[in-house]
Amino acid sequence: MRRVLNAETAADLLAETFATVYEHRGRFRDVGRPGGAWLYGIAAKKLAHFFRHREVEMRAARRLGLERPALDHESATLIADLIDDDEHRTALHAALQQISGAEREAVELRVIAELDYEEIAERLCCSPAAARTRVHRGLARLSKLMEATS
Repeated sequence: MRRVLNAETAADLLAETFATVYEHRGRFRDVGRPGGAWLYGIAAKKLAHFFRHREVEMRAARRLGLERPALDHESATLIADLIDDDEHRTALHAALQQISGAEREAVELRVIAELDYEEIAERLCCSPAAARTRVHRGLARLSKLMEATS
């Protein structure tokens, strides 16, 4: 919820993460690390995919025959109450000030303005590949900075 700031998206990402974990449970190998690390890795990949494509793919849930229940208002409120929005926004604003101006602008164009990479490249006077790299690096830096404040 802290990363996506939307209760329904957070619930979808959680459902897809656990569906994938269940689907691939046979691949888990106990190599001395907690199982939570494996789970967290899958969740991180789902979140990264969401930020790259701005969508939650529910493929694993569909393959398992799971239906996506509607998120009722009470559940959405409970999820939203799990985080302190004001504290999170303050931390996000501080983190944004710590990344480079080029990365910050690229992230804002992608996340806030929801532009595609060609449009971002045009605005930043760079190639679409360079725009994608700036967004990726900016989001990665923000992620690390936000984890440090959690």
